[in-house]
Amino acid sequence: MMTKMREFSKIFIILVAASFIALMVFEWGADYSAQSNRRDVVGEVNGKKLSYSEFNELFQQIYREDKARTGKESYTDDDLQKLRDQVWERFVQQTLFEEEMKRLGIAVSDSEVVYQILNYPLEDFKRHPSFQTNGVFDMNKYRAALGNPNIPWMQIEQIYRQQIPYVKLQNIITNSVRVSDEEVLDAFEKNNIKVKVEYLGVNSFQFISDSLQVTDQEIEKYYNEHKKDFEQKERRALSYVKFEIKTTKEDTQAVMQEFESIKKRLAAGEDFNNLALEYSEDPSVKNNKGELGYFARGDMVKPFEEAAFNAKVGEIVGPIQTSYGFHLIKVEDKKVEDGKQKVKVSHILMKVHPAPSRIESVEHNARLFAEDAKTNGFVEQAKTMGYQVKTTPLFPKEGDFIPGIGNHAAIKAFAFSAELNEVSNIFNVNDGYVVVTVSQIEPKGYRPLESVKQVIINRIRTEKAKAMAKAHIEKFSDRVKAGEDFASIAESDPEKKLRHDITPLFSRASTVPGIGFSVEFNATAFALEPGEISDLVETARGYYYLKSLEKTPFDSTAFAAQKDAIRTRLLNEKRNQIFTSWYEQLKEKADIEDNRRMFNL
Repeated sequence: MMTKMREFSKIFIILVAASFIALMVFEWGADYSAQSNRRDVVGEVNGKKLSYSEFNELFQQIYREDKARTGKESYTDDDLQKLRDQVWERFVQQTLFEEEMKRLGIAVSDSEVVYQILNYPLEDFKRHPSFQTNGVFDMNKYRAALGNPNIPWMQIEQIYRQQIPYVKLQNIITNSVRVSDEEVLDAFEKNNIKVKVEYLGVNSFQFISDSLQVTDQEIEKYYNEHKKDFEQKERRALSYVKFEIKTTKEDTQAVMQEFESIKKRLAAGEDFNNLALEYSEDPSVKNNKGELGYFARGDMVKPFEEAAFNAKVGEIVGPIQTSYGFHLIKVEDKKVEDGKQKVKVSHILMKVHPAPSRIESVEHNARLFAEDAKTNGFVEQAKTMGYQVKTTPLFPKEGDFIPGIGNHAAIKAFAFSAELNEVSNIFNVNDGYVVVTVSQIEPKGYRPLESVKQVIINRIRTEKAKAMAKAHIEKFSDRVKAGEDFASIAESDPEKKLRHDITPLFSRASTVPGIGFSVEFNATAFALEPGEISDLVETARGYYYLKSLEKTPFDSTAFAAQKDAIRTRLLNEKRNQIFTSWYEQLKEKADIEDNRRMFNL
């Protein structure tokens, strides 16, 4: 059945990390409701220590898992920092969960393992073509393979033995979660029942202008009454020196020489696709050996497309430069399909990389600067060595993005763990290296009035504009209540600020064209019976009168077909929310000591 067992190697490398909440979804279907040197300690959780060597072992495991799952060949500093963060989180979770499982007396029997293996295959098996029929997982094929001695079932059994206790723990914590019939019905109606309304409205932004005066007293009063709006968490700023690695003409010439070598090998009779496997830097080459299949005009970047369509079948053209690099293209076939001309090609992609000696030189300069800056001061050392110092604006801890630098978890971690003026080691970024220092720390608190003054002015103007908008539409309220045609009312507005329109059919969860997503607008629309006119409705954008034109009937057949799936989805969402909340509370109560910064982790 399985002629290429190596294809399954990923399954056995990726030992399912059931301790990760993100992977702990409720799909099993089973009912389980029935001493080290201090200087070597990276961290502790409730007295359980994680040594530096243990951290490295866990890191290597997670690194192998990630590499097997993603197929990545190279990792940036940012990638590696995210993996190190995963190591720590896995240690914290496993420690806390194991304590809870011990307290609750959770154990696993052989019969439970057998039952799960037999009835709940791992996702990697479900996705593998060997266990599919017409692209769909085939349980019969899977069960037929249970006796196959070429599959390392002992390793798979260990995966289940690791997973089952965590699933039991989940079920114990969330066994009281229920989904009512009303919740299922509401979820169905939210996406399936639709309405169409006619509306008459006024957008308050039409009234906003610089002529709307805002006094200092109004600003101060608003600030004091809405001070919580201007509460902020700690923010920090970095100064940094970037060491760019640039390519040169010599680097491009080296790539051209590689292409000449490839052409000579092709002329000698070697296979294009085998050479693609050897040379191409296209990430998909491992799966397609450079074959891109058929494509029409407009499907590829212009230079690539023009070269392919202008060449003859069997011809090899290039190298052609695109934003991706340089391509050597072989035209395999041409045809007309559905009235469109299509071409089938294979390609070899090579990118221009800086010479290793230049990379090494730039890295050396960055390391030298970082070392000297720690002794002599960041700005002073930059001046001495003639480097330009750039500074980021203040930024919060949340997320990985850093203004001026980009997404970089490792730099963000340093920024919020280092002391003021502390200098970092070098960090690898997309086009070189960077050395940073914490140049400013703004503690959490309230933003000063001066820094939010313009925001307050805009808000007050918006409030005044909304009041004007409301006053304007209320001039026509008697005519609306009298049942006069909305279109006629809008047409009679001398200021032409009223808007009349009819929506398409929309659901409660929909964004309405011209209105946006408004809970108030949608809720009112669904509360009306056909022909009924609403009271004045306030939304973020303005004020509206609604008249119901149509409401689709409840489809009992569709509901019957969907209700079980809806119930399962809602139940899983609830259970995962409850479990995640329970874990966060468990972590808050735990005695956690994180010493990673001492080890530059």
